[in-house]
Amino acid sequence: MAWQKANLRTCSKSVIVEGASIEHVDQEMNQEMHETSTQDVQPPVRATRGPSKYLDVWDLPDDQVIELPLNSVHQPVDEGARAFTGFLGTIAQKPHMCPIRYLNWRDMPEELKEECWCLIERKYVVSTNPTTYAGLKKFTLQKIGKGWRDYKCRLKMAHYIPHPRNKARMKSNRPKGCIPEDCDVLVNHWYIEDAMIELEKNRDCRSKQEDLHTVGLCSFAVHTAKKAKVDGCPVKRATLYSILHTCKNGSAVNLVVQAKMVSNPFVVSFSLSIIAFASIEWFHNNHTV
Repeated sequence: MAWQKANLRTCSKSVIVEGASIEHVDQEMNQEMHETSTQDVQPPVRATRGPSKYLDVWDLPDDQVIELPLNSVHQPVDEGARAFTGFLGTIAQKPHMCPIRYLNWRDMPEELKEECWCLIERKYVVSTNPTTYAGLKKFTLQKIGKGWRDYKCRLKMAHYIPHPRNKARMKSNRPKGCIPEDCDVLVNHWYIEDAMIELEKNRDCRSKQEDLHTVGLCSFAVHTAKKAKVDGCPVKRATLYSILHTCKNGSAVNLVVQAKMVSNPFVVSFSLSIIAFASIEWFHNNHTV
């Protein structure tokens, strides 16, 4: 043991320097290899389930229908409301039922709208009451129209390149599931001058919007029905406003909404509307020839 200690103590300085230099080189090589390996490794891609297709509704047998609870204004509520509106969204994306070649929902042919409504009649229980029937049909077609517009908006967000020289490039890389002729019509519309001006105007207006809600995918009617069921009485507009614009932690979505909650703008606006109506009526009665 003493001889080994003596050898270690009398080791030449050159050997120590050489060993230290080799160790330093090894550390640098290990560091470079680690940096290279971290650069080559890509971050993991988050696995998602993809969009909901509502195959249970599409594959429903012909001898079965789904019950759809409605409120007093013929809007779906309770458990089936979310699935119903989601199913309408899948209808809006069907290229043979709601083609994207039409630039406005009002331009959509009536026979295509009737085809969408007939599909709803085959899948859901529809009341024979004329008022309820007409109200549900109006609500359904409005929701399909909104889903159709949202679908075209998502296509534009994912594929639109803001310069006219990219028109041919977009036509050669069409989204999956779109009919080529319909997609070409839509792309041609995106690159006309009026559409590009309208895009910037809408983008500017959207950036100024401050009254944001937090309801997510559920409609206002669903939240109203839930609150009324819990309280056992009709929901006031001021109470519903606070529910629809409050985060999970109980705070308002932003300072503008918080100020509106404190000032209760519905009472103020209602009072102002009564005063304005009374003033107009008084002026009409006193200045009519």
